[in-house]
Amino acid sequence: PAFRGLRAVWRRGEETFAEVSLDAGPAGDAPSFGLHPALLDAALHASAFAPLGEDGRGGLPFSWQDVSLHASGATDARVRIVPAGDDAVAVAVADTTGAPVASVASLVLRTAP
Repeated sequence: PAFRGLRAVWRRGEETFAEVSLDAGPAGDAPSFGLHPALLDAALHASAFAPLGEDGRGGLPFSWQDVSLHASGATDARVRIVPAGDDAVAVAVADTTGAPVASVASLVLRTAP
C-alpha cells in the first residue's frame, strides 16, 4: 500500500501533471528521507502518461541527469513532467504550496525487453 500514492494525472499538450501523496503509515517516516521512496515512486508513475518517442509511450527509468533535492519531508506533492528529448523527460516535484521539492533535468526511459 505504501507504493500507491498516485492520486490524479492530467495532461495539457506535452505536459503531464500529477498529484501524489503518502498514506498515513509511510507519511510518518517522511522526515527521515530527503524524498520518501514511495512519494518518488508515485511521481514517476505519472511518466507512463507522458508522450514519448515514435510510439508515444514511456518506459522504465533508465538513466538520470542533474538530480536535485530542494526540500525534505514532503508527504504530498504536485509533479510536472515534460519531454526532454526523444526518450527522456524532465521532472519537477513541488509541495502543495508550490515550493520546489526535487527536480530531474533528464530522466531517460526505456521499454522493458
